Amino acid sequence: MAGVALGAAGSTAAAASTAAQLEAAGDFASAIAIDQVIEGRTGPFFILDASAASTASEAEEQTLLAWAKALGREGRVDEAVVLYRSVSVPSFRPRATAALASLLYASSMSDVAHAAYPAAITRLEQIIALAPGTASGSLAQRQLPIEQTGEARVLIASGRAPDAVALLDQVVGEGSTAATATAASLYPAALLIAGQEEIAQRSYREAVVDLQRLVARYPGTSQALQAQAMLAAPVAVAGTLVARSGAPASGPVRLSTNYKAEPGGTYKTTGPFILSDADSSGDFTFGSVPVGGPYVLEFFAGGNWTTLIDPTTGQPSHPVKVTALVPVDLTFVVLPPSS
Repeated sequence: MAGVALGAAGSTAAAASTAAQLEAAGDFASAIAIDQVIEGRTGPFFILDASAASTASEAEEQTLLAWAKALGREGRVDEAVVLYRSVSVPSFRPRATAALASLLYASSMSDVAHAAYPAAITRLEQIIALAPGTASGSLAQRQLPIEQTGEARVLIASGRAPDAVALLDQVVGEGSTAATATAASLYPAALLIAGQEEIAQRSYREAVVDLQRLVARYPGTSQALQAQAMLAAPVAVAGTLVARSGAPASGPVRLSTNYKAEPGGTYKTTGPFILSDADSSGDFTFGSVPVGGPYVLEFFAGGNWTTLIDPTTGQPSHPVKVTALVPVDLTFVVLPPSS
């Protein structure tokens, strides 16, 4: 039995030597496989080499670190990260974590050099999540908002200004002095272009929020002056005149700017008036109605201008309130039977 045990110890030493040679040759997977076999050897025949399993376990961790480092040099960063994270022996974990963080930081800086900000930001966020206590983790915390402003600049130029505004808001929330100063320089253009893009997408309410924010926070900028003009610009008011039967009604229509109830159930409207015509399909459009109101819609029939009155309130039944940027659609305006 003693001879068998000596033979087992010798085979273990040979296996460990083979694993070391494989690692040196770059065949990391085969080296790890041998180490794992050694770790699994138990029983009375291996009593003379009781420390072999522990030594093999440490050798396996060393091989994992070497393999991860080699993958990092080849640019296979994600594969290297997986290996670094698989290191489980407590004495090796700080080394693996620091190496992982260093690799990710170098990768993020390479991405920045190529203006690949989303990839760089992802790497920095990985460092912060996986290695917060490392030197690279501290660097990542400081660098993240700076690269986010770089991505915001790209988003503005690529027609995604609303996303840029959201990212700048995140940067400000992170509290970086340098990045916040950069964000402040980008906000006016970002907010203006965001408003323009939202108008083009008919997201009028979102556009109003961004443009009003621009005017309130950056009043001295050229972008704020442009936003003020946009918010004050007249908008379109449209609708369709129909008879009670549902047939379209054509003829002159107008918006009056003042309405006053008179004694005896009558009323009076005064100008300035905004004029248009309902076509043969009943469709009409007032192309430029100033923000404000309410305006009163009137139609011309039987030689008189008439408006619809709500009998329960004695007030016009189709008041037109015009808000910034938002076109008004009155849909169907049903005329009374006498019209």
